[in-house]
Amino acid sequence: MATTDTAMDARRVHVLLLRTLRFGPKSFWELMRAGQAQTHQVLEALQELLMHELVACEEDRFVITEAGRRQVEALGLDRVDEQRCGACSGRGIVLRPPFDRVLQDFKEIVDMRPKATPDFDQGYVTPETTVLRLALMAERGDLAGRDLLLLGDDDLTSVAAALSGLPRRIGVLDVDERIIQFIRDVAKDRGWDHLQVESYNVQEGLPSHFREQFDVFFTDPVETVKGLLLFLSRCTEGLRGPGASGYFGLSYLEASWRKWRKIQQGILDMGFAITDMLGAFQDYQLENIVAQGYPVARMAPVPVKEPDVPFYMSTVFRLELAEKPQPLFTGPVKLGRDLYYDDEACVTLPQ
Repeated sequence: MATTDTAMDARRVHVLLLRTLRFGPKSFWELMRAGQAQTHQVLEALQELLMHELVACEEDRFVITEAGRRQVEALGLDRVDEQRCGACSGRGIVLRPPFDRVLQDFKEIVDMRPKATPDFDQGYVTPETTVLRLALMAERGDLAGRDLLLLGDDDLTSVAAALSGLPRRIGVLDVDERIIQFIRDVAKDRGWDHLQVESYNVQEGLPSHFREQFDVFFTDPVETVKGLLLFLSRCTEGLRGPGASGYFGLSYLEASWRKWRKIQQGILDMGFAITDMLGAFQDYQLENIVAQGYPVARMAPVPVKEPDVPFYMSTVFRLELAEKPQPLFTGPVKLGRDLYYDDEACVTLPQ
């Protein structure tokens, strides 16, 4: 990235942090959420604000100083209120029937789910986020009467989808045997014979009986470039052809704009059009970030407590095949450490 571009992006993050602090004291995790940039960029911006005494830290909260308030006024930020919709938090989707009912039932089920493990880079989204995914898919015509493929399902999107009664068929591929057995147990208890779950490692070739069998996919993949495009390639193999669609999540914190561009180019090369990008759509409930020594906590400019808000968010992309699918990866692919981890990974434990 050119130096000028880096400087411009840094100024944008400074503005976002100052604007957020104008409304009152904030925790470290609230500022990470507000920065709308890669983790290193937000950390650098926060460090500079502290160094120039525009921001101070009082106990476990960051506050704006008098010098910071003068900067806010000079930038005109005191004239800018919060612009995101209060009803939908800027998502453009709220839970109406049947999804309000689905959420009630779903919350009871997820309470019994196995704990997330860093072994597979797991970090569960909130139950509300899982159901909001389905409401979005239904609104776009991608759920009712459709055959749905889920590659990785620790968020139990398959269970919520089955609760809605809308998909015709649900296929799940996951590497975590705990999650596989949990979904099977729920499906058996509920009598869902249209929900199929199989053990699968994304580094293996897609099973033949899953190829070209689905109308829609959803995946919340790893955020390395090769790893994410590998996930999308496997999902692409599962689609029937042009007109089929797919959804996935991509964060700011683990992915720079250069990474976003590489991923988007790969998406286009596979034959997709990018029809929708809904920012800050997915909230993640990550636990023990400080206790387990995640880089984002270790690199904080002051000692921090465990997250008090869902600081990790991701944008949801909707894709639609505009031409014959051309997955970038087919057959076995061995990425090893590169599947989960790269130099931008700050909310991922090194493998």
